[in-house]
Amino acid sequence: MTRSHFIQFGIIVLIILLLYLTYNYINKSRKDSNIVEKTQLNELVEEKISKDEETLDKNVISELTYKSLDDNGNIYEINSDSGSIQENDKSTLLLKNVEAKILVYGYGNVYIFSDNALYNKVSLDTHFYENVNLIYQDHDIKSDDLFLKYSDKKVKISNNVYYESENSKLIADEVTMNLLNKVSKIYMTNKNKKVKAIINN
Repeated sequence: MTRSHFIQFGIIVLIILLLYLTYNYINKSRKDSNIVEKTQLNELVEEKISKDEETLDKNVISELTYKSLDDNGNIYEINSDSGSIQENDKSTLLLKNVEAKILVYGYGNVYIFSDNALYNKVSLDTHFYENVNLIYQDHDIKSDDLFLKYSDKKVKISNNVYYESENSKLIADEVTMNLLNKVSKIYMTNKNKKVKAIINN
């Protein structure tokens, strides 16, 4: 091999080596870039999840209690394991595992228990729902829904109503109660159906 051939061969080897190194460098840069982009994307997703959790935590209140006393000496107290503010109505709270007590001046205590309730902080009107139980003196009423209109001290109980007192058991569609004058009505929404009753003498 002559000197000129040797130089040409060396130049070709050098070019091939440079091409190989350049190719490897570009590939590595692309991989590193992809890793950085994926890492940044993961960080953005984690940051969003973290912010969403923070927002959720800010909207949830643990071990919530509200108590109100009106001019006539009536007291309404409601307790729950947790409460969250409703997005469509800032004055309404969704409560979980609810216990409420209404002290009607001169008439005694009314106790209400339910899995959930929608409680209006302004009017104090409350919709108790799911596994509702109202206890008032010797009256024990279970249902799916109970609507308390606090300003009028009126209660409407509906859906799978089961009423039990010392001397009777009733199954009906609805029960309405006026806590001030103790007037109660038990009836069926379908007039063709009758209230089922067991009376103990």
